[in-house]
Amino acid sequence: MAKKNVSGSTTKENGKAKRTVKRPDKRSDSRCTPLKFRKIYDRLSPEKKALFDEMGLGAFQHLPNFYINYKVLIELVRSYDIFNNTISTNVGEFLITSEKVEHAFGLNCRGDLFEKKQKDFEDKLNAEEKQALDLFKGKSLTFVQDMVKDCPIETEEQKRTFKRAFGLFIQKSFLLPASSAYISPVHLHVIRDIDNTQDRNWAHHVNSFLINGIKEFHDQGSQAVNKS
Repeated sequence: MAKKNVSGSTTKENGKAKRTVKRPDKRSDSRCTPLKFRKIYDRLSPEKKALFDEMGLGAFQHLPNFYINYKVLIELVRSYDIFNNTISTNVGEFLITSEKVEHAFGLNCRGDLFEKKQKDFEDKLNAEEKQALDLFKGKSLTFVQDMVKDCPIETEEQKRTFKRAFGLFIQKSFLLPASSAYISPVHLHVIRDIDNTQDRNWAHHVNSFLINGIKEFHDQGSQAVNKS
């Protein structure tokens, strides 16, 4: 029986050469990958998928199921010019804007912006939305993921709860990922006015999170893009 060699070198046993495979880097796959979303979305009922489409996020049903290598993204971030909002490559510079986020993901690039300040957001909440804030604040991605799978949608209130859970889930699992396992304040803004969330400026929301994370990466010398 061959002995394992984590260095990935060739060893010999009983006179035969054995090639061992180096263990993969635990950080080789980025958090910014559609795998979690696809795993949950593909198992939803048609009724829940229709509610997701009502949120203006239906284009995500076409996301392919693939891994995104962490090292590739880090190289892109390192080449990002934070003063001109461009990515510099050997074939030129590419300007990153909310409009391009819209084209890439089918997100709305018009309408009301998500509130920048947590207090402004919380001051606008009605009674039901405050209950939702208490339900989701500080919860883990696993909690939200289970809510998406298990939440009934028989009443209008239950449908809104499902939409809020899915809005939090797609942000935390793909659009606005962070190293923490828990929902961040920036994710919670989807709770307000959930029936009209399709009219919010999602592209600006995602682009702002990304740019702020990249700036923090450059300023603090982080090893990951992480802005909550």
